Amino acid sequence: MSPRVASGETFRFSKSGFRRAVAAAAALAVFAGASVINAAPASAHDSVLSSNPGDKQVLDEFPHHVSLKFSGNPKNNFNTVAISDADAKEVLYSHEPEVVGNEVSLDIPEEINPGPGNYIIGFQITSSDGHSTRGKTSFSVADPDAAGAAEAGAESRQTGAHAEETKSIPLWAYGLGGGLIVIIAAVVTVINRKAK
Repeated sequence: MSPRVASGETFRFSKSGFRRAVAAAAALAVFAGASVINAAPASAHDSVLSSNPGDKQVLDEFPHHVSLKFSGNPKNNFNTVAISDADAKEVLYSHEPEVVGNEVSLDIPEEINPGPGNYIIGFQITSSDGHSTRGKTSFSVADPDAAGAAEAGAESRQTGAHAEETKSIPLWAYGLGGGLIVIIAAVVTVINRKAK
């Protein structure tokens, strides 16, 4: 009898230990899942949906108002937008922008007008999740003189092509045309004399 009781007690202990292990594993899984769920929103910083000027857009003149639309609503603190010359690597203007909903905008003073070139709109905002987010977009201002030179070059090439076509007419064609004119003039003279 004693061995059977001892064996039964050993079995009950093993089964109970297994249940405790399963319960502990389940609790650990729930805790890990909750940690992942809570961490997900923190990593989802606001990103740029669109901008004005558009990213890599080419403009005819330097803008004096820029705006950025984000995937969330940035907070109204510790926000900065800067306009930089991409070629000279120089900050032209930097200021705290206006934030309305998910749009961040900045007015650029009229006296800042660097002309043709490549420019960067850099930003640092406080995202809707409270984290600082940095990024940039870019745009260019076209050079009207370069465009005019390109058009003049195209016209010059067309004129040159026309001149080549004119030069390609053989000289005998000119001689033939002149001979026909002389013959026609002689015929007209003879007819006039007979008429008299």
